[in-house]
Amino acid sequence: MVNCAALTDVGRKRHINQDFMVLNRSSALYILADGMGGHSSGEVAAKVAANAVNDFVTMANEPQEMTWPFGYSATIPYEYNVLKTAVSLANLKVCHLAELEEQYAGMGSTLVAVWIRADKAFYCYVGDSRIYLLRDRQFTQLSEDETLVRELLHRGVITPEEAKNHQMRHVVTRAIGMRGRLDVDVREQKLRPGDLIMLCSDGLTDRVSDAELCQELTREASLDELCRSVVNLANQAGGDDNITVILLRY
Repeated sequence: MVNCAALTDVGRKRHINQDFMVLNRSSALYILADGMGGHSSGEVAAKVAANAVNDFVTMANEPQEMTWPFGYSATIPYEYNVLKTAVSLANLKVCHLAELEEQYAGMGSTLVAVWIRADKAFYCYVGDSRIYLLRDRQFTQLSEDETLVRELLHRGVITPEEAKNHQMRHVVTRAIGMRGRLDVDVREQKLRPGDLIMLCSDGLTDRVSDAELCQELTREASLDELCRSVVNLANQAGGDDNITVILLRY
């Protein structure tokens, strides 16, 4: 029911790719994590976080006895409980590793995940990686940037124009690796045939506008070709950061 293509690129100015993705086609689970931290620690945080989410959701996707280390809420759907628990476990694992190894101190990661069950996409997000829906040539951001600049914008402290180039636009207010319990929002989107979902890191959206992405993604081309074309757009605009995109066609 879902066709998938993905591409990750180090960009033009970085030497290490700290983005990490999981394409779990058997469970229809797709995850993208963008690591934060010096040297290799961001790369480690992204990999640990994404794999932790994948492991728990994969287990929950099979009919078996389940344990819920952070409790189970009967007031929300099963899928919400699964994703909330998976992200909490990911946060715990990254924090624990950072405490054990001095070289990983302070590491963290953003994370977006989409889990497709029947005709619904259940999704969650932490930080400023994004999830979009392209439907009938309408390009909509499903996730919300959890950043300081977004908060300032919502409070009216800065204007949309000031937000685009604000010096603190990359400061996230929530990330995998934060101390304490990380309570993530989970949402769902009813799907229609032909819908296109995109997961991407900020290396793409910092350099390519939503309007440009919409124009590119509505072209008649394969998903692999579309992945390459939007990554090329980001590199042509400077390629300041790692660039990762996952495209899902329902």
